Amino acid sequence: MLCRWPRSFHLKDVFTLVNLVSGVVAVHFVLFGEPRTAGFTVVVGYLFGDLLDGQVARMTGKSNRFGAELDSIVDHFVHVVVPGIIIYTVYRTAGHELLGLIALGTLVGTATIRHARLAAVKFDYPLCWCGLPRTISGFIAMSLALAKTVTDHLRGYYLPAFIAVMLLSVMNLVPIPYMTHRGKRAMQPWTKFLVGLFVVLPVVVFFIDRDRTFDVFLVFMLGYALTGWIPVRTEERAAFWVEYRRWSTELAR
Repeated sequence: MLCRWPRSFHLKDVFTLVNLVSGVVAVHFVLFGEPRTAGFTVVVGYLFGDLLDGQVARMTGKSNRFGAELDSIVDHFVHVVVPGIIIYTVYRTAGHELLGLIALGTLVGTATIRHARLAAVKFDYPLCWCGLPRTISGFIAMSLALAKTVTDHLRGYYLPAFIAVMLLSVMNLVPIPYMTHRGKRAMQPWTKFLVGLFVVLPVVVFFIDRDRTFDVFLVFMLGYALTGWIPVRTEERAAFWVEYRRWSTELAR
């Protein structure tokens, strides 16, 4: 009896691979001393790969465990490891190699622990993320290193940016209920507007004033990190904590 190749790969996974390729190309640019170009590559992969794979999966009805795992692993590489390498490169070039190395290690370390914890025991509350998503912390770290407003106008920004990366990394592991776009309840209209603006505005700014693209990312990502828990209603937060206690108890076994 012949072994059949499992039919686990679908159209949605093509967009996940677009995201993966963007990360590989970004590493190429970092190695050649072009961290800003690497950042642009990551943004392209995010907008035209990662943001679309879930939409395509829902439209085609082809969601599966393989695609979810592939997407998770690719996100870890492209949204955490690559931004960490970018910020390390920027800091090393500026003579702050130790700060850059610690930022890289902390960013990747906390995101890896987060991934392992959620892989070990599923956090079953689809309305909210448990803690700050690693994509947010990774993109803020990258944007802090590349945003023109920060690098051109804030002298000595390296230490404050380093502290911000440390705090955001820790928030990956803190049980804060950040609202997702996957919940049964639709997001409030103002939240939908901001999400739509976030998708469109970076593309517009890229063609109008390319170097300000990371400023846009920084504002939106930092805004989510500071306010992403606000749309969660009181009763939903109570349900979140019930699930968190179950999850954390099972994780400790």
